[in-house]
Parts: sequence; C-alpha cells; structure tokens
Amino acid sequence: MKLISRLCHSLLLFGLFSLFLSEKGYAQTEQASFSQSVSIGVRGGMTASRFIFVPSVRLRLHTGPVVGISARYDVERGASLQAELNYRRGGWQERYDPLHTSYSRHLDYLELPLLTHLYLRSDDLRFFVNAGPFFGYLLGESATIEGEANMSTTDITRHGIAARDRLFWGLGGGPGISLALGERQRIELEGRFVYGLGNLWSTKRGSTYVQSSEMYFGATLNYFFRL
Repeated sequence: MKLISRLCHSLLLFGLFSLFLSEKGYAQTEQASFSQSVSIGVRGGMTASRFIFVPSVRLRLHTGPVVGISARYDVERGASLQAELNYRRGGWQERYDPLHTSYSRHLDYLELPLLTHLYLRSDDLRFFVNAGPFFGYLLGESATIEGEANMSTTDITRHGIAARDRLFWGLGGGPGISLALGERQRIELEGRFVYGLGNLWSTKRGSTYVQSSEMYFGATLNYFFRL
C-alpha cells in the first residue's frame, strides 16, 4: 500500500506542476483561441510484468505486447480526458537454477484505462503525463514449461492453479512526449507503470497464496488524429 500511495502522490504532483507551468506559460504569451475537440488514435508497444506472490516465488520479468485504440477529449488548454481499449499480454516467468528448466504463465487481457491527460506545450512539442484507474478482463491463460522433472511438488502444484478472478483493476500512469505532424496529427512516445490492486487466485482462508497481484511497466508509440 505504501508503493501505491507514493505512486499516486508522485503522479498527482507531477500533473499539477505540469498544469501550473502550462497555465503560467500561456499567461505570458499571446492567448490563442481554444476549442474543444476529439482525437482518435492507435497505440502499440511492449510491457514487462511481474507478480507479487505471498508466499514469495522466485521470478523473472515477463514481457509481452500491448496494442489498442484511444479516444481523447480536449476539455481545456492543457487538460484532456482519455479512454483506451487495449489488448495486453501479461503474466509471470519463474526463475530456476537448473539448466533447461523454465515456466511461464501467459495472461491475455482486454484492458480499459480511463485517464486524465495533462500536458505542457511548447510550439509543436508537448510533455505530458497520464494517470487514472485501469480495468481489465482476462480473456484466457496459457503456459510454457520445460524441465518439469527438476521442479518441486510445490512448483508443480502452483502451476496447476487456474485463474479465479478474471477482473483486473489497478492504478497507474506515466510521462510521455508528443510531437505534432501538421495541424491534426500527433505522434507520441509514452512510458507507463500500473499497480494491480486485485488478485488472480483465491485469497479465502486456507488458500495457499494470500496475494497474487500483478504490476507492470512498459512503453508505447501512439498516433492521434484530431477530428
């Protein structure tokens, strides 16, 4: 919970600071006319995810793609609302010392982030931060395994536990940079960190794992077209 609190606090401070600088900069220059508008976009990139298990499990980062579509509504200068619909492959990869021994669980999500988009503009270049809640639904899961003979009974039992809660929810966001391509088009490079607040497996009394939550970070390249 301390990590969540620090993340939210940092994102809020960065967003407020960016908005303050944006408004201050505009006050010192000639005010251009502003009209509310809608932009649509596509995004694609890679994420690296890691699960938090209690009791702990030795893990490596699990990498997977993320692709999706976005809609952005410019509410006022420096602030917009953004909704996305993404496909994301998350999961975890376990770490073993014996050679030719590995286990990876792949989780395919349909994800819906609802974000506040705050930006600081300087000519055609923008620095921005996105932050807000993330919701997802687990479409399916699969696994790749090698060298099962080198694994313990505990490992094999864990590998047989199927997802119980298909809903993912959490908080996240991150910074980015945006460049205008003409009057209506923009291309963006964005980083993102998301902390999941739910659990993949049951946490009822008597369950083997009392926590099985996911967190991930990654980067995407985004393209937006203003209607």
